[in-house]
Amino acid sequence: MRCWRSVISDKGEVVLNATGFTVCCIILSEMRLSAVIHLRRIINSPYHPFEVIPKPDIWPSRERLRRFIAWQYGSLRTTVKGGYRKQNKIFHYMSMQREDAPKLEKFYAEERLRTALAEHHFEYEPFKNMLGKAHILLDNVILSQLAIYEPRTFKSLVMVTKQMALEEGRSVIADVEQNYVETEPSLFGTPFPHAKQYPRGASENHKVKPRQLKPSEY
Repeated sequence: MRCWRSVISDKGEVVLNATGFTVCCIILSEMRLSAVIHLRRIINSPYHPFEVIPKPDIWPSRERLRRFIAWQYGSLRTTVKGGYRKQNKIFHYMSMQREDAPKLEKFYAEERLRTALAEHHFEYEPFKNMLGKAHILLDNVILSQLAIYEPRTFKSLVMVTKQMALEEGRSVIADVEQNYVETEPSLFGTPFPHAKQYPRGASENHKVKPRQLKPSEY
C-alpha cells in the first residue's frame, strides 16, 4: 500500500509524493484538479488507483428482465437470450398499442355516435353540422358518452339539431318530440373553422413499381 503526502511548493504547485512515484498538478482558479492527468479518479475514487474499476453488477438488469417474462413458458422464461427477445417483442407491442389507443378511441366513439343517432332516425353529418352552427363544441367522445350514460340529454340534443335541420329545408324524419322544440335565429350561426388535419406518412404508394418508359417518352 502506498503512502501519499501532499506538499505545496512556492509556485503554488501540489506535489504528491509516494514511494517511487511523484505527481504534480497546478491548482486552478476554480480549485479543480487537472483533467489531463485524471487525478480526480485517483484521489476521490473509492477504488484502487492502479487496478481496473469493477463493472456494475448484472443483477438489476436480470431482475428487470424477469419481471417482464415471469409469465412466459420454457426457454423464454429460463434463458437470457430468449427472455430478451420476448421482452423486445413485448415492448414493440406496447408501443403499437400506445400509438393506436387514441386512434381507436376516436374510431369507436364515432361508431357509437352513429349507432345512437340511427336509433333517433338521424344521420351523423347533419347532426355535426347543426352542432357546429349552434356553437355546441362537443367532440365524438363526449357525445358517445352522453348517448350511453345520459340518453335523455343526448336525445334533447338530437331533437334540437333535427328541428334546426328541418327549418333549413333538409329531409328529416320528424318525431313527436320536435313539436316541443323552439329555435332561435342565434342558433343558426357560422361554424368555427376546423383545425387542419395533416396526414402522416408517404404521400404516394411507393410499393407499386412505375411502368417502363416508352421510346417516344425519352
